[in-house]
Amino acid sequence: MKKLVRILAITVAVGLSVLAYSTQTQAAGNSSMVKIEKPRITKVSKTEFQQLKRGKSVSTSQAFVKEFQRNALKRKKTFSITYTGKSNLNVSNLYEKIGEIDNKKTSDDADFLKGGILSLGWSGYSSGNKLVLNCKLIYTETAAQVKKVNAQSKKILKKLKVKGMSDVAKTKVIHDYVVKLVTYDHSLKDHSAYGGLAASKHSTVCQGYALIMYKLLTDAGVPAHYVTGNAGGPHAWNIVKIKGKWYHLDATWDDPSNTLVYDYFLKGSKTFSKDHATDSYYTRKYKIASANLNWKKLIKDSKDKVQTDQTDKEKEKGESAKLRKQVIQLMNDALDEALQEEGDAPEYVVQMYDVCKKTYGFIIEDMSDKAFKKFLLDEKMMDTYMSGTLELIEKYIMNPMVSYMSSDDFMTDVYQRMCKDFGEAQINGMSEKDLESLAETYAFDLFTEKLYTQSKKYTNTIVKTMVKKLNSMAK
Repeated sequence: MKKLVRILAITVAVGLSVLAYSTQTQAAGNSSMVKIEKPRITKVSKTEFQQLKRGKSVSTSQAFVKEFQRNALKRKKTFSITYTGKSNLNVSNLYEKIGEIDNKKTSDDADFLKGGILSLGWSGYSSGNKLVLNCKLIYTETAAQVKKVNAQSKKILKKLKVKGMSDVAKTKVIHDYVVKLVTYDHSLKDHSAYGGLAASKHSTVCQGYALIMYKLLTDAGVPAHYVTGNAGGPHAWNIVKIKGKWYHLDATWDDPSNTLVYDYFLKGSKTFSKDHATDSYYTRKYKIASANLNWKKLIKDSKDKVQTDQTDKEKEKGESAKLRKQVIQLMNDALDEALQEEGDAPEYVVQMYDVCKKTYGFIIEDMSDKAFKKFLLDEKMMDTYMSGTLELIEKYIMNPMVSYMSSDDFMTDVYQRMCKDFGEAQINGMSEKDLESLAETYAFDLFTEKLYTQSKKYTNTIVKTMVKKLNSMAK
């Protein structure tokens, strides 16, 4: 089977690389889950500054962070703050700072607020050390939706009867509930806890899974954090503190097709780091255990009435999920190997490969058990899966990308973005070498943004189309 997967993967890779190399733009990768723009600050005179003062006036960096948090907790999309301190205000680490303010009486702040921000942009005016900052934020959910999430969290914890349980038992019960309730949003549109927990669809992406786990665990009294990193792309999960030690928990990866598995449940860094790279902010701040937690023994030794062994049906589904994961890994390995054989491929080609890998993986996860069993043995069905998926990816994602990037509109958009940040006069005054380097950087960013938008818009359509076709072939 591995040989067949590799042969087909190389066939796809050849077509993919030919299509990808038809454009000359590269893209830059980023493991962060939030887009943080560089502040655009205009220097003004003291008199002009007094006229431009907006919002609440604060004189210390701590007060500035708290005022920013106060507005963000209300999910205000735009607001202004005036800083009048004696030293320069450092806003480069503001995102981390708002996540470190933790009121033990609520689970709305700290990690939940930090993880609930999708993008952070700002502009303003400065005069000496004084600064007026106009903030613009995009959130995963509204203030009203946060209230619904809180209400749902209370109902769920009451239903699960976690009061009095040990922390490990609470974590297991909450993990199982979330994995069974939530489905992964292949359209990549919903990043919220609301989408997975309170909305009728119960669907979100990894960011939402991690926020839900954080919310429920925190409300249940279990020490937990929302963390980010890279796992074949930007990813979010949790760390949970059990018996004085921190362990990784990835509910998203324990949820292939709503099948209950424990492959990423309370794992130590030695096992978890094989396919997850945690952002350095968290590895510096929290000492994560190296070895996995023997959570089954802890629960069995306690008085908690929590089932630790899977039923026969759950075991069967678990084995199917593991096999699907192995096939996905074989596919990814084959595509990675094919990419390496091409030599030093531009970063935009790598990003296109990543889109393909994710799409192929989603289809394997979502096809029926009957279709998956036949898929493993039927060469024709596997060929349909490979070639059919690539055709749809080309139609909905790659061909529009190539057309856009080879058009005058693409270059115009790059130039306009450069002028917006630097000004037309400064751009025109740059040397040819500096201008070329800057244009390349902005082209990277624009390509990444457009590719994400295009794949976000059509991935779900591609997956549904192929799953329907493959399920039909298995009848």
